[in-house]
Amino acid sequence: MRLKLERTDERLTRRTGLILINRFGDKINLASAINRAFREPGSNRGFDASDYILALSEMIIDGATCLEDIRLFENDEAYKEMAEVRHYPSSDAFGDWLRRHGGTDGEERLWTVISSLIQTLTGGSGLTLDIDGTLIEADKGDAQPTYKGFRGYHPLVGGCTDLGLFVGSRFQPGNAVPQEELVSFIHECLKNLPGTFSTIRSDSAAYNHFVITDCFANGRRFTITADHDVAVMATVAKIRKTAWKQGKNDDGTTAPYDVAETVHTMQRWTDAFRLVVKRTRRRNQTDLFDGDHHYWIIATNIPEEEKDAQAIIHFHNARGEFEKMIGELKHHYGMDHLPCGQFSANSLYFTIGLLAFTLVQLLKRHYFGQEWKKKSIRSLRYYWLHLPSRIISHARYTIVKVAALPLTFEQLLRIYHKLLLAPAPA
Repeated sequence: MRLKLERTDERLTRRTGLILINRFGDKINLASAINRAFREPGSNRGFDASDYILALSEMIIDGATCLEDIRLFENDEAYKEMAEVRHYPSSDAFGDWLRRHGGTDGEERLWTVISSLIQTLTGGSGLTLDIDGTLIEADKGDAQPTYKGFRGYHPLVGGCTDLGLFVGSRFQPGNAVPQEELVSFIHECLKNLPGTFSTIRSDSAAYNHFVITDCFANGRRFTITADHDVAVMATVAKIRKTAWKQGKNDDGTTAPYDVAETVHTMQRWTDAFRLVVKRTRRRNQTDLFDGDHHYWIIATNIPEEEKDAQAIIHFHNARGEFEKMIGELKHHYGMDHLPCGQFSANSLYFTIGLLAFTLVQLLKRHYFGQEWKKKSIRSLRYYWLHLPSRIISHARYTIVKVAALPLTFEQLLRIYHKLLLAPAPA
């Protein structure tokens, strides 16, 4: 078959479903909240802070990877008409604005907006706070060497897998070593957590006396991956052979590891806490210190009568869901490739990425069916956001001719009408 390509001047767009994000922002008065948080007037040819932040959020949700991608939005006349946008700032203007408002101050301002959304539109009881650091490789002038050898950044993130949301972030250089500052970061995250708090869960970055002392002082429960330091391993070595029990999988079947527990303290700096130990036999003995077994150790102050050793292991293993959230943020919201050459600008861009993530999660929570609750942004782009359409102006109406299967179109129409007509979610 012979194929002929021709250009058309018809107003076409592939971003039809992105209007759901746009209308959701209108529904919750997001632009006003952003402009209140960033009150300072700027020249920028009359653009408000919300013009920059919402445009970047939509770009990130759409799959953009650099500031130059704003040209694709500027040239998409059909989408601009649907979104009621005359013009977008230039890519240079975006860079200037990020550099001017970035840094700790910009992060904190935007987090007041994100926190307000989370507090207003979600809630729960017995919530778990997950804390983790993640590395972002970056060949930038101010990027610092990380512990893995490459240069980049090392942001801290806090989240709640019960809600599928991030509740805090702190952008850091690649050579940052989180210790004492983790305490203040945990406090920030807890302030943003919507509902009643249950447990802090973290990897070994939080295994230090600052965090553990603070948890005991404030009556907070924790499960933290323990370091294999000399003191910890000496305590583990004292566990009696008869104390080791066969591990169990979530379904109750036999697991290929043993479980035991003991009690430990950190050089008299902290109260005593439990060490729950998972032991597996090594295939190849390479570590003379650990002998012929590999140990995975969890520090916790949760009472044994509430969660036995096996239950602690299953609970702590659930950190994997938070790691999936971080992977989604980095790899599918583009936060693994930050676009600016300046640390402060990238810190604000990273926080805008978290806002974009939050908007998608809240939109799914309130307007999509239950089956979409755990769907990735890639699935949303494929099924909803990247629907092609043609725009027709007729009398006083703008008509959007959507190229979609009947069932998909009916679902899209239902969500759109709900966004327009139903009261704002609470």
